[in-house]
Amino acid sequence: MPTIQPAKQVEAAPTVDRASQTILFLTVFVDLLGFGIVIPFLPMFAERLGISAFGIGWILAIYSLAQLLFAPVLGRISDRVGRRPIIMIGLFGSSLGYLIYGCANSFSLLLLSRALHGACAATVPTAQAYIADTTAEEGRARGMGLIGAAFGLGFVLGPALGGLLGHSSLKVPVFFASVLTFANLIFAWRRLPESHAPQSDARLDLATLTDPLFSLPRQLFGHHLARLFGIAFLLTFALSALEATFTLMVPLVYGYGPAALGLLLGYAGLTQALAQGWLLGKIVARLGEMRLVTIGLVALALGMFPMGMFSNLDVLLVLLGLVSVGYGLASPSVASLISRRTGQHRQGEVLGVNQSAMSLARIFGPIAGASIYGMMGPAAPYVGGALVAVAALALARRVVAERSN
Repeated sequence: MPTIQPAKQVEAAPTVDRASQTILFLTVFVDLLGFGIVIPFLPMFAERLGISAFGIGWILAIYSLAQLLFAPVLGRISDRVGRRPIIMIGLFGSSLGYLIYGCANSFSLLLLSRALHGACAATVPTAQAYIADTTAEEGRARGMGLIGAAFGLGFVLGPALGGLLGHSSLKVPVFFASVLTFANLIFAWRRLPESHAPQSDARLDLATLTDPLFSLPRQLFGHHLARLFGIAFLLTFALSALEATFTLMVPLVYGYGPAALGLLLGYAGLTQALAQGWLLGKIVARLGEMRLVTIGLVALALGMFPMGMFSNLDVLLVLLGLVSVGYGLASPSVASLISRRTGQHRQGEVLGVNQSAMSLARIFGPIAGASIYGMMGPAAPYVGGALVAVAALALARRVVAERSN
């Protein structure tokens, strides 16, 4: 079977300075800004094409499903040929996906655009591997928090920009996101250095590329880091259940309309970004990642449990702040622990498996949250989310006990 041989290179990966990490931050931020511009308006766009609610559900889910399958594959490739090519593929795939989306006039084209975007959505886990390449272990969590902050800020500013651009047509934000992401590709291609030297003897044959896909169930459940993957899954499951029901619960319980909802979501995203990009870096050296995971999970559980039970704005802001800070501290700390317990030449693949666990949660979390909301009322998904956070806490205790033995 023919194989693809990357260019031979034996020297060590170049030293990457703080300026290069800033460029990486901007690359991830702009990529997620484009995502945030488009995604909030996707259900409305699909509805105008005459697509049913069931079809819209599939369009929303296919992105996470494709990401679930392809993240570890692209992660393995990045371990062999370097991080830059995979980040470039991710940005090109995003730009092309938006372009197909903007030209779509049917369910199949819209589904194709989201599947392509999900399959190429390697920017975040590969950026995490880039951080692992360029930071010492003691600075790993802070670096992961930087990527999380870029992610959060993109989601904060994206919907607002999409709303401004979408007054005349819902296609305008999509084409803008396509052009923005392509410009980001050119910027990263010119300015972002490689952080991981390609393996001189790496072979990218079919078996090498498909092995992470076929071994994904074993990696998720049988890997020595499986409990950490489980914590990432439960964290994301709880948050995605909240995301799926929050815009339904707030008008019903608190009486707020779309404008106030936008402000609340912006407040949550900004709080999470500050927790990841600023607070985490200030306290991780003193407390350590595992303790931050525990603190984050406790805050998440305390914030979710009473949500939907009280109709007071001040209470809602406190609860939403707890959820945002909790996730903002716990999620990058889990990624840092996974990175620190992984060999240098497997960072991309293993962080890709972690991304797959989170993608799996983003498939089932909204389904569970919406179903519980419909059957048991507006407060029920948040009580359930708090219980999921408690289950993650129990798993974290097992990880601590495992390391003590």
